Amino acid sequence: MKACIISILGILFSFGAFAEIPFIGLYQTIDDETNLPKSIVKLYEYKDGDDTVLAGRIVALYDEKGNISETVNNPVKVADKVSGNPKYVGLDIIWGMEWDSDDAEYTDGKIMDPKKGSVYSSVIWKDNNDKLQVRGKIGPFGRTQTWNVLINSDLPVELQNIDTTDWKPIIRK
Repeated sequence: MKACIISILGILFSFGAFAEIPFIGLYQTIDDETNLPKSIVKLYEYKDGDDTVLAGRIVALYDEKGNISETVNNPVKVADKVSGNPKYVGLDIIWGMEWDSDDAEYTDGKIMDPKKGSVYSSVIWKDNNDKLQVRGKIGPFGRTQTWNVLINSDLPVELQNIDTTDWKPIIRK
């Protein structure tokens, strides 16, 4: 009987862990130099063959005062270091992230620094405060940023309930 209860608890806890994945949603990125909000990224799922993987697209930018200055309805600034010179808003900066249930993180994907046009390996996980930790790296060397979870109701209407059903990342290198 005791073994049965322990098994049931184990199953319930494992379902609880799956409730945390994937990290779909809107996140605010913070500028490393100014500590002000830089952009809003929408993390979304897409199919890559038989696998469901995670990607991230910039859907808004902040100005130097910390106010939203561009959204998906009015992209302006150009990422001139990125192939094809796309607008920052609408640019996929994360792709190919696969869920690793053993470590409760996404791995094996890529992240782009759109200011430099550089692409790095990436790992994404949540810390104990439910903030997203996003690490771009080359081998053991890299940089980790903390991204803040955003609530739809706190955002402009055009950013609420963005439909990502048909989204697939456009990979620019």
